Amino acid sequence: MICAGNKRQRTRHLSWDRRVALGSLGPQATSVVVRNEGRIAPGRVQRGDPRKRTVIAWRSTTHQEMWYPGTMLRRALLLPLLLSVLVATAATGAAADQDQINFFETKIRPVLAEKCYGCHSVEAEGRKKLKGGLYLDSKDGVLNGGKDGVVLIPGDAEKSRLIHAIRYGNDDTAMPPKEKLPPKVIADFETWVTMGAPDPRVGDHAPKAGAAISEQARSHWAFQPVSAPPVPSVKKIAWVMTDIDRFILAKLEAAKIAPANMADKRTWLRRATFDLIGLPPTSDDVAAFAADNAATACATVIDRLLASPAYGERWGRHWLDVARYADSKGYVFEEDRAYPHAYTIVIG
Repeated sequence: MICAGNKRQRTRHLSWDRRVALGSLGPQATSVVVRNEGRIAPGRVQRGDPRKRTVIAWRSTTHQEMWYPGTMLRRALLLPLLLSVLVATAATGAAADQDQINFFETKIRPVLAEKCYGCHSVEAEGRKKLKGGLYLDSKDGVLNGGKDGVVLIPGDAEKSRLIHAIRYGNDDTAMPPKEKLPPKVIADFETWVTMGAPDPRVGDHAPKAGAAISEQARSHWAFQPVSAPPVPSVKKIAWVMTDIDRFILAKLEAAKIAPANMADKRTWLRRATFDLIGLPPTSDDVAAFAADNAATACATVIDRLLASPAYGERWGRHWLDVARYADSKGYVFEEDRAYPHAYTIVIG
């Protein structure tokens, strides 16, 4: 075992006993510990030293510590491990942050929207129903508080007036005023505040009434009032069956595109049935439609398909893909497994 003293005169034990030539030292090396004729002694770097001293350690001018060649390899091997630990730690932190956001979105925001926004939101201000100048529909609104001051202190539930209000500790400040929240909901709010009141809602301040929709968004067709535009004139009038066809055909003619030919009855029935219920028509359906020569034959088929339970099953499946198919989240261990009423939907 070789020993060397560092700049604080404490002894450091070295497990490395290989020899490194002086020429391998970088220009930043200023002092060394050398082994000369079996003795260990401090010395200066001497390039081309005729005594062929062997470097055991050197001190760098850029790092206030002793550098040992033997440990540098171990440090190089440990570096990827340390980096992987740092990456894993960052990923764990990100997952924890997402869990907190999920907690707010599933347990806090719905209660705020249902029980608090009626008196503490931009919408309430628009109705002249805003109470106490307090906005709870934005992160900054919650943190800024109202006319009576701050209502929430992230990380400290006991000092947050919001928590005292929902606990009904004082009849004058009890919230919501009509009915006390269930104990489980109150506990969720306490947990949320204690974890730092994570809130993904963005905005420097609570928006003012009427400012929630930008001018650019207001020009979107979805925000325009319903109107009755004039029906366009078209050339191939024989292709038109309804006024909607006129709008379609007008665009096709403007683009110099010929409309598709009319489908035969069997093809049309197959397309309509697959589109609405996701299943092919039965042989009875085909026979009945082929025998129906009334002008309302197509409308009769559409009404029948829309009234079919299969129509609700087909489109309800798309909802279940999002809402999930069970009342639990399966094998989860870091969050609430319960997912009540996920499959409850209204059809028809």
